Amino acid sequence: MTGECKERERMRERPGDLRRDGAGRQPAPGAADTPEPTEALAALVAKLRTELTGVRAAMRNRAVIEQAKGVLVERLGVTPDEGFDHLVKLSQRANIKLIEVAASIVGGTAADPQVTPVTELSDGGRPAPARGTTPAPARRATPVRRATPTPATGRRPAGGAAATGRSARAPEHEALQAQHQLISSRVAASTTFDEVAEVIGTAVTSWPAPATVVITLLEPAGAHRLVGAHGMSAGERGAWRRVPPQFDVPIVTAAQDRAALLITDPKVLAERFPAMAELPYAAEAVFAAPLLDGDRVIGSLGLSWDEPIDLDDTSRRYLSALAPPVARAAAQVADRAPSPASGGPDLTAGPDSDPASWLAIVLETVPEPAAVLAPVTEDGRIVDFRIWHANAAAAELISPARAGEDATLLLAYPRVGSERLLPRLADLLHNGGAVRLGPTRVDPASTRLITAQAGRLWDRVLLVWREHSEHELIHPQLLDAERIARIGSFHWDLADPEPRCSPQLYRMYRGDERPGRISAEGLAGCVHEDDLPAVQDAIHRTLTGGEQLSWEFRGAGRLAGRQLRIVAAPVVDAGGTVTTVRGTVQDVTEERALQGRLRLAEEALTAQRRRVDAELRAAQSLQRALLPSEPELGTTEGLWVTGRSRTSNSTGQVNGDWHDACALPDGASLLVVGDVAGSGLAAMAAAARLRYAVRSYAALNMSPGEILAAVNTMLCALEPERTATLVVARYDSREHRLCWASAGQAVPVRYRGDGGAELLPGPLGLPVGVVAQVTYEDSTLEVAPGDRLLLYTDSLVGARGTDLVGALDPLLGAGTHAGRDDLEAVVSHVVGALHGGADADMAAMLVRVNG
Repeated sequence: MTGECKERERMRERPGDLRRDGAGRQPAPGAADTPEPTEALAALVAKLRTELTGVRAAMRNRAVIEQAKGVLVERLGVTPDEGFDHLVKLSQRANIKLIEVAASIVGGTAADPQVTPVTELSDGGRPAPARGTTPAPARRATPVRRATPTPATGRRPAGGAAATGRSARAPEHEALQAQHQLISSRVAASTTFDEVAEVIGTAVTSWPAPATVVITLLEPAGAHRLVGAHGMSAGERGAWRRVPPQFDVPIVTAAQDRAALLITDPKVLAERFPAMAELPYAAEAVFAAPLLDGDRVIGSLGLSWDEPIDLDDTSRRYLSALAPPVARAAAQVADRAPSPASGGPDLTAGPDSDPASWLAIVLETVPEPAAVLAPVTEDGRIVDFRIWHANAAAAELISPARAGEDATLLLAYPRVGSERLLPRLADLLHNGGAVRLGPTRVDPASTRLITAQAGRLWDRVLLVWREHSEHELIHPQLLDAERIARIGSFHWDLADPEPRCSPQLYRMYRGDERPGRISAEGLAGCVHEDDLPAVQDAIHRTLTGGEQLSWEFRGAGRLAGRQLRIVAAPVVDAGGTVTTVRGTVQDVTEERALQGRLRLAEEALTAQRRRVDAELRAAQSLQRALLPSEPELGTTEGLWVTGRSRTSNSTGQVNGDWHDACALPDGASLLVVGDVAGSGLAAMAAAARLRYAVRSYAALNMSPGEILAAVNTMLCALEPERTATLVVARYDSREHRLCWASAGQAVPVRYRGDGGAELLPGPLGLPVGVVAQVTYEDSTLEVAPGDRLLLYTDSLVGARGTDLVGALDPLLGAGTHAGRDDLEAVVSHVVGALHGGADADMAAMLVRVNG
């Protein structure tokens, strides 16, 4: 009997070994009654499934048993069969399963796993360094080398632990090491991702069994594809079969940061990863680690617990040590697994074990410079990108001094790399998508420009770029300029039968920019028949006499209704003969139409100016005829009157301000100041009508209030759109009595002979023309010789609607100037004190009582 047969026989005969069902269970005694065919088939399927599970478990355990046999052969100097017998005796003596004895022997000879520290998030979501560890140093920009895992031999040098330089471990530590060896061996023997997840999820270790285990592979675009899980239903797996790179969950963060992550506090987990609340299963603690193949991230391992956990430093280290064997198994399974869609290899799991075997071929098919960039990180930040692989076109753009194993993005393009590319590519790695960089100058002093496109390729970036000269970029710019300006160009070597035209000229000639034959007859057919002789004559002078050609003509055929302009310059040889003609043809239809509209607008504006000037002259003539002359003002008995009505020079318009004074038949004097709303000839004509209406009513011996009521009735009936403000006063020189009324106008001011000043007492009524059937009250007061009265429109103290309270002091303080009978001084004093417009429209009268 061979050694292998003896081993299998001994495993069947001894306790503690594996039974035929793979789980160490004996068949139940007794047999049931003969079942129905359907029940028998179901029982057979269940039995076969159980046996298959047992066979898989036995295959995973076999690797550990073989390693333990090798250790015993080396230590005891026995044959493999004798080493296996020794394992069985140890299992029987200690009443421990054979696989656990084998794992203890293998674990006792292996060194502690060397893993990077686990980042644990403390309160507030801030990372806290793992206890008992020091942070890993920042990675430098070193050349990528595919790591080839070296299988453990299970051999131990002579001299035991001392010979390996390893100090003796505590029993709890030895147990963890044995468990780690057992898990690693079972993971290595797994043939599917689900088996790997099941090994992790069902292993007996120092940490509680996780509720969920997930294994993802990194897709080229940066998403995580769920390939293996334990503890998830089919529906949950379907919902989480693809995790985008911008989805903030621990497995994505661990892959992006290239560091294992452990969160044992549910509050911290909820604050740092709010998206975890959307998971289909409860998670109170999580562990996530990147799966690294060499220095390349190929996926993530994630574990979650449905209750908080507390782990010591050693347990944390061995928890982090799960990632390397899972990564090796994932790479092997991914290489063997067919694509669900095509049945071929699944390239979403990452490149082959030798990227150069396919990446170089792919990149060399790209005509532009192309390179795969690997991130260089410091303190968790991407500070540069190492040129991991470049095609021949890219290598030519990198100077020899920068080429080689340490070539990086910032060495090749310091300015544009640091300012434009580095932040965009770093964001691309975290959030996915694509990067497009338009023409950008390489550095301020350079004439080179660069355009680039980039996309994510697993944990790296595929960058395709091109360097341009300024002349190279100007060509499409000129084509755009031709299209925008609707101008086409041509170059006609007279030795050739046809000219060479720009795309815009073809577009104008045929409607599209595709090159084609343009014959002389075809060109002649584009010119209106009435303009064709003149165009032919101009071309003849250019070809024979070398004259510059500039001519406009109307189009015909497809260009009918268009206005075109041709400009051409001949090129002559040494003998003065024209050899080439270069020129442009521009569609100036819109330009000429705009010029036509502008010409019509200018003509209309000129006519409008003439009408306005004529109206202004008429209004000024009417104003001069309307206002009383100095001799007319002097006819009032017992009064000295002076008045001014001023028109603003800045507006160039005549407004409806006026003043009037005249003697009445009964010996009294009429004083009026008014302002018609509006400007121009219409306002001045309305002021003239009001002036004569007031005089007419006053001649009928009507009081000022009755005059205003009559004028209001007239405006409301005959000119309802017109309004005006008026102050009408009647002075009786025999009784030295002044009777006045106001319709929306400012209150007159009285400057007494003793130097005092006051506003005349009395009410203010509504402007005339606003509301029909309005009455106006008369106010009467006695004046003494030497008193002066100032009647004015409200524009003296501000625009219509201005509060007149602030104008009281300047008005009352103008008495010193009024005492000199200087109306201009009074007006200037008030306007200057109120910071009004010195050129504003206004009307005012200064009246002195003589006796």
